[in-house]
Amino acid sequence: MKIFFKRMGTVLLLFTLLFNLAACGGGNETGKKDEDINAKTQGEDTESAEEPVDLTMAFLVFGSVPNDMQKVNDAINEYLKEKINCTLTMIPINASNYSQQLDLMLTSDEKLDLFADGTILAFFNYTSHASKGQLYPMNDLLPEHGQGIGEALGDYIDAASVNGTIYGVATNRDLAARTSFICKTSLLEKYSIDSARIKTYADLENVFQTIKDNEPGITPAMIGQTASGTIFDSLGLSVDTHGDQLSDMIGVLMDNQKLEVTNYYETELCKEAAQRAYDWYQKGYILKDATTNQSSAEELMKAGILFGFFGNSKPGIEKQESASVGEDVTEIVLSDILSDTQKVTGFMWAIAATSKHPDKAMQVLNLMYSDPVFVNLLDHGIEGIHYQVVDAEKGIINYPGGVDASTSGYDMGVDFEFGNQMLSYIWEGDSPTLWKDLSDFNQSAIVSKAMGFQFDSSNVKTEYAAVSSVIEKYKQFIGQGTVDPNTVLPEFIEMLKKAGIDTIVKEKQTQLDEFAKENNIQ
Repeated sequence: MKIFFKRMGTVLLLFTLLFNLAACGGGNETGKKDEDINAKTQGEDTESAEEPVDLTMAFLVFGSVPNDMQKVNDAINEYLKEKINCTLTMIPINASNYSQQLDLMLTSDEKLDLFADGTILAFFNYTSHASKGQLYPMNDLLPEHGQGIGEALGDYIDAASVNGTIYGVATNRDLAARTSFICKTSLLEKYSIDSARIKTYADLENVFQTIKDNEPGITPAMIGQTASGTIFDSLGLSVDTHGDQLSDMIGVLMDNQKLEVTNYYETELCKEAAQRAYDWYQKGYILKDATTNQSSAEELMKAGILFGFFGNSKPGIEKQESASVGEDVTEIVLSDILSDTQKVTGFMWAIAATSKHPDKAMQVLNLMYSDPVFVNLLDHGIEGIHYQVVDAEKGIINYPGGVDASTSGYDMGVDFEFGNQMLSYIWEGDSPTLWKDLSDFNQSAIVSKAMGFQFDSSNVKTEYAAVSSVIEKYKQFIGQGTVDPNTVLPEFIEMLKKAGIDTIVKEKQTQLDEFAKENNIQ
């Protein structure tokens, strides 16, 4: 369903005003109009007299539950009762347990209406939930109760379609990404390295050599942001080509403007990337214990044993990562801005198929994408207690006197999770144009022609399981440079073929061709 109401709210409002003006021109309509107003007023009185509908909402947090969670939940309920005669029972779940606990809630009799979902497999399993019938279809609810969602997301709203049905809506945040190298500003300055002149792998290698030669105890680079990162994920389909991982890297688009599915692991680009990782490892440029390391790149930088890491970036990334590292960092941009299905659908919101009030759940979601008061209650808590406005015109906030990030009773840092991040206040110190910059960033992306494509592996589930097992065995070691690709990569490719990767690629191509035909994509 191509959402047609991206600008329809304004059009419908104008149409309604014109209609009412025309109706007022006829004297015989006055009595009818008074009757309609009386009926509407009586209906509102009846609704306000009803007990508010209570919905249950599950979402993930990346730390402990805030001390003032219930206090904020109470404030949210007061606001929702006034707006749509509804209350929320908010259930924060730690990211490490979210996937398991959510699946238990979806398969039990536990009450659940709204929940965060998506395609980041570390936390979510959106396509599986949709295929199991655990999600409520939104196609009819969106035009009726979700106009604000359509306004916020535009055509990106279709990215979550599964066989033509929308079961989830993406959060409005960074819907694209570029690949960058994030590193310590202090060391760049110490050795007079001009980051703006770093454009190629050779340029990076010169920097790595400088750090290695002069900073004993500091490793120049980490391939990814976490221990599981590989050069294939961080550089292979963004820096080397404008590719699309098609969610799982098992059959990819080498060029996101050409709908040709390829086994990336047997391409020349994969071979070159694997060789680069091996060379960097041999020269001591990248982390030696990468496959066993349990710390994030930011933690290692903060500990003073890492110079930088490769990862996805967006406007404001330097401020964000500086806070995590504890000192200023510099972003060295290595790729163009790309957008694909996985980047959009990583974080979404869904309605449980068992919800007894899906229309009311959609109304709550609509507020999450269109109502700044509701969004900032979710994001920042209660004004005067958890934050104070320092510039109302620009929407800038800071902590109240005597409060900081460590003492605030409500500071979850998950603004990107709650609907429309661009309605959120901006913390003092961040760019006052952050949301405009982010919107421009999204708009400037090279969007994959496969945007919205979701692969259904049920026809090749045996092969998919076998190939996934082979990838788990080989990919991390090859992609982090710990083994010689001249001997191990051919073995990896052979095992993938024996497991059935060609069958998966063929099935994915068939489904992608059908997707392109249905959506008139050339």
